[in-house]
Order: sequence, then structure tokens, then C-alpha cells
Amino acid sequence: MKSLFYSGFVSLAVLIIACSKETSLVQDQALNNDLRNTNTTQNNPSTGRLSYGDTLFYNQSTPGNKLANVISSPSGTTKYKAIPGGLSIDSVTGRINITQSESGIRYKIFAVGSNGSALDSVKIVISGVDYKDEIFEIFTTPNSSDTSFPIYNATPGLAFPCSDDDDDDDDDDDDCIFDETDLDNDGNDDIAGVMQDKLLVNIKTGTIDMEASYQAGVFGPNPANGTIKNFVMYYRMNDASGRSLQKINIRLYYYKRRSDIPQLLLNELAQRNNQSASVNARFISSTEFTAYEKPKRPPILIIVGQQ
Repeated sequence: MKSLFYSGFVSLAVLIIACSKETSLVQDQALNNDLRNTNTTQNNPSTGRLSYGDTLFYNQSTPGNKLANVISSPSGTTKYKAIPGGLSIDSVTGRINITQSESGIRYKIFAVGSNGSALDSVKIVISGVDYKDEIFEIFTTPNSSDTSFPIYNATPGLAFPCSDDDDDDDDDDDDCIFDETDLDNDGNDDIAGVMQDKLLVNIKTGTIDMEASYQAGVFGPNPANGTIKNFVMYYRMNDASGRSLQKINIRLYYYKRRSDIPQLLLNELAQRNNQSASVNARFISSTEFTAYEKPKRPPILIIVGQQ
């Protein structure tokens, strides 16, 4: 009798253990399926709205290039495009090379389907400084109107991350440096800087005095109509870039009278204005990335020297 009881107990125990193992296997399989589905979603970005996980990107002084990858995009996306020109983007993967892109500009990036239509778009900003395309009639406007003001992070009026909060001329307020000449930050000048070429930039605020630059001879003596001067200005900002070295190309034009400005140049200014409006608009148009894919840079600053 004792033997029968023991045998029955053993059989029951074996049955319980077998059921427990089967349940555990089912649970483990379900967990593995969940993990597999989660990993599939993470590795396949074509699951939703176009996103890079952020809309503002800073370039830091780090070895190699800083990259930003697509976090999600609409199903059916086959390539990526951006307006205006100047964004270093892989058309197949959508990956952005922050280091190689023009900074201080707002871009609109499109997720494009196989039929060439825009499935979605997102706006991002590469942090930095820009200047508004502008015409300065220096003899018909007050002096205050003859200043070109820098724009930070593609947002007019946005405060700069600089602490120039006193009235002295000391160099203790160096959170932001414009017309940087010490490119490798070793305490020695590596280049002459744009002010040596008579482009008069406030080294703390980045403003450019257009009339003073003209009077100082930025175009040389007796400039001819249509004279063009190109500049490369280096600068550093006390923001999330960690005061890494950045640069901007600037183009100056000289004309004696406003009526001397060629229509082609005026058309370019109008096209750039429409381009900016298209980037800032919420509407997604499949024609935007063909009509406005030209670069925005360099900013065009036109000086009119006579009435």
C-alpha cells in the first residue's frame, strides 16, 4: 500500500513539473516574441512621422563628424530631401552630417515616396549664426539702419548666449567671439580676420556696421558698380556647442544707386524670401524640394553708396 502511494506521489510530481516547464516555455516564447517585435520596431524607422528625435542640433569640437539619424519615418519612404541647400544629408538613409552642414539655418527635410511625393516633413535647425539678406542705402537712412544684425539659431530676436553685460572695453566678456582669428585656440592668431579687410564686426555681438565698413574702404577706393567682396568669418558661441569653432561666408555687393541693382540679383533675393517662407510653413508640397533646393548661403548684403 505504501509502495502504491509513493508511486502515485511520484507520478503526480512528475506531471506538475512537466506542466510547469511547459508553462515556462510558453511564457519564455511569448517574452522572446515581444522582444523580437520591439527590436524590429527599433531597427526599422519606417513606422510613423518623420523625426530625428530633436529639432535643434549643435556641432561640438569632437573627433570625426557628428551625425544625426532618422528615428522614425512614414511607411513607404524611399529617399530623403532637404531645402534649402547646405544640409549634408544622405538621400537614402536620411542621416545628417551636422559637422559638414551649413550652420545657423532652418531646414525642412522631406520623406519621399517611390512616386516622388512628399509623405511627411520635419523642420530642424543647425545651431549657429546667420544674417538677413538686405539692401543698405547708407546715405538715405539713419545710422542705426545701416547695421546688419546676426540671427541666432534661425530665430530673429532670439537672445544670444553671451554675457557682454558691461560697458568697458576689456576682453573679459568672451563667451561669444566674432571674427575669431585664433582658429586652434592656442592663444596665437592664425589668420588676419575680416576686420583687417575693413568689414567692421563687433567682436562681442557680431553686428556689422555697414556704413562704417564702406567709409573704411571695404570695397577699395572708388568702387565700380557691381563690385563683390566675399568674406569668411569665424566665431565661437557659449552654448551647447561648447564654444567650438564655427564659420559663415558673407557676400557684399556695391552699387551706386538702387536702380543699378540688376533684376537677376533682386530676383534671387525674392526667391530666397519665398524659400524661407516655404521652410517655415506647415504645408507639405511635393514641389518645394525642387523649387527651393538652392542654397541660402552666403547672406547677401548690398550697399548702395549714392542717393
